Amino acid sequence: MEDMTLTLEQETEIKEKAIKLKTEKKLRKIYPMVVFGDTNCGEKEFYVAYMAEPSFLQFSKFMAASKKDEVTAMRTLAKDSFIDGDKELVDNESLFLFGLMSQLSEIITTRQSMIVNF
Repeated sequence: MEDMTLTLEQETEIKEKAIKLKTEKKLRKIYPMVVFGDTNCGEKEFYVAYMAEPSFLQFSKFMAASKKDEVTAMRTLAKDSFIDGDKELVDNESLFLFGLMSQLSEIITTRQSMIVNF
């Protein structure tokens, strides 16, 4: 499989848009996620989704759904967290399952923490 990368210009454009969206929407964090398409199947070269850090309610909804069906829970999280970009990443089953879903764990990672024993 060919290793795909973005050009410096493409990366810069994606980062600048993320910063602009973060400011406009007054969000704490935006995660730009890139999924490379299969141009042999008529897809675009790459897709970009700008995802927001989930709110308490969105995360709670995700956790409840994940007890029943992890894939549906991830799709719900994607729909709830999507801010801008190529909506096909959320709506298209193939792009979601074999592209975006594997990256979604980035927006639900926990901060480093520890318990200090007395």
